[in-house]
Amino acid sequence: MKKIISIVLMLCILTSCQTPQSTETSSQPPAAQAEVSAGAAEAEQAAPEETTQTSAPAEPEAPPEIMDLSSAELSEQVHVDQLGYRLNDVKKAVLAEGDTEFSVVRVSDGAVVFTGTSGDAYTDLASLDTVRVAEFTDVKDEGEYVVATGSGLSYPFTIGDNAYEGLRFALLNMLNYQKCGVEMDLGVWAHEACHAEPALIYGSDGVYKDVSGGWHDAGDYGRYIVPAAQTVADILLGYELSPNPDAEVLDIAWFEIEWMLKMQDEETGGVYHKVSCRSFNALNQMPQDETGELVISPISITATADFAATMAMAARFYPDKKDELLAASVKAYDYAVANQDMPGFRNPSGVSTGEYGDGYNKDELFWAACELYATTGEEKYHEDIKAGNIHSGLGWADMGTFGMAAYLMHAKDFEADDGLLLRMKNKLLGDCQGIMKNYETDPYGTSLGTNYYWGSNMGVGNNAMSLLLYSRTIEETPEYELAALEHMRYLLGRNSISQGYITGFGENAAKNPHHRPSVAVGEAVPGMVVGGPNQSTGDDPTLRSNREGYPPAKCYVDHQDSYASNEITIYWNSPVYFVMAALGL
Repeated sequence: MKKIISIVLMLCILTSCQTPQSTETSSQPPAAQAEVSAGAAEAEQAAPEETTQTSAPAEPEAPPEIMDLSSAELSEQVHVDQLGYRLNDVKKAVLAEGDTEFSVVRVSDGAVVFTGTSGDAYTDLASLDTVRVAEFTDVKDEGEYVVATGSGLSYPFTIGDNAYEGLRFALLNMLNYQKCGVEMDLGVWAHEACHAEPALIYGSDGVYKDVSGGWHDAGDYGRYIVPAAQTVADILLGYELSPNPDAEVLDIAWFEIEWMLKMQDEETGGVYHKVSCRSFNALNQMPQDETGELVISPISITATADFAATMAMAARFYPDKKDELLAASVKAYDYAVANQDMPGFRNPSGVSTGEYGDGYNKDELFWAACELYATTGEEKYHEDIKAGNIHSGLGWADMGTFGMAAYLMHAKDFEADDGLLLRMKNKLLGDCQGIMKNYETDPYGTSLGTNYYWGSNMGVGNNAMSLLLYSRTIEETPEYELAALEHMRYLLGRNSISQGYITGFGENAAKNPHHRPSVAVGEAVPGMVVGGPNQSTGDDPTLRSNREGYPPAKCYVDHQDSYASNEITIYWNSPVYFVMAALGL
């Protein structure tokens, strides 16, 4: 534990009434305060006008109190969004139980610009910390600040409308760093063309297929259809719903779509699940150094249905490619429907790379039918939607909300079924109400409850995305929009360990991701969302040795070997990108 803040700092906080801005807790309810204010105004209006006296000159405003920041220590118990807050944002920090008073201090000159009293103490079940929430929304002058308490100082943060500058681009640009099959000029992460040779179709008698291109999925160099579909859908939806869309999205997504098209079996329409080497290569190797034989794993129904959905969706964004994309989608959909009883994918013998196994394919088929109906308006797809259940979910294993989004967003373009629309609206509303129930009781502004799993930060992004999809496609809901932004603050350091979970952004951002190019050059690619806390520490020796027995929200370690808490993936970046794009950040 770092040493306690100096006597000077304590005196500054305790004399908060002398600072230029302050908050006081009134013993009167808001209505009573309003009555007092109204009575005072009436009395002032009724008072006779004094014309024979000259009012005394106003006293000069007292200079701001100055705090000696050099004598204070950083505290890991003062949690803030380490990028910052826009001028008119709600601004909150999370403090230790003993920090009943706090100050906001400008870094450049030590001026105390705000003092306040934090809220009631609250025990957070996910971290087992007892904390208080401190609000300083009234601070609206641009600058760099810290929050100071009796425990110490927060990490610095910016207040200003450019507080998030560069983050949204970095989240999207991460996909360019993951490009496969082409030479990339990426500074220290530059690499030659990789994995460009034809790949062996598993189980064939020496048949090879060109499946070059696409994005490396994660910290390894495998390429997988199921997470690719989620990633493309996330960024295209972000493009569609953003008030200021990024023109680069269409080119970036097309690079992956072209690769996905290569993964379809031309004869049957089925889609191969993945392409990778038979096992993972060393963690410190660049992509061109992985030289094992590439193997195409067998066709799966989840991959085929996800492919059908993605191609039908893409047909609306690439009109010059519409016929090609729709033909591929229809062929894949027909194969998936005809073979939907096929067992879920499992790694074939001798292949041990990422599995993405999923034994339930009804949500993927639902998504595909919704996208095909939204694009073509053909009634046969509508009948398939109405004949099945409504599904929800935004992760690679649960894709139903993408289907609902397609139907709800494009209902005006075809003859939508009123009963189906109502059921979808109620389904998405129910999901959002569950998210908000957790959010409203979480001091850090997230919604995972006590369930922190492998890739929990994807859950944070997906939950924020669900809230925004409801607000943008069904009914404008300001509290959902605010909650989505608050989820971003969790990712940027306002969490129980003050850890920034996006590389390169925030004073205490993750620096040692489980990501081969980053390990190989000794520097993290910027803009990558790491997996985050994972209570299943037994899956990861490094995480287990460092965090076994910790509460769920603290089961994280910034170490390159912690694949269960500190790996990166394309589909952890994409929902966070969607949130920033939809909010116009």
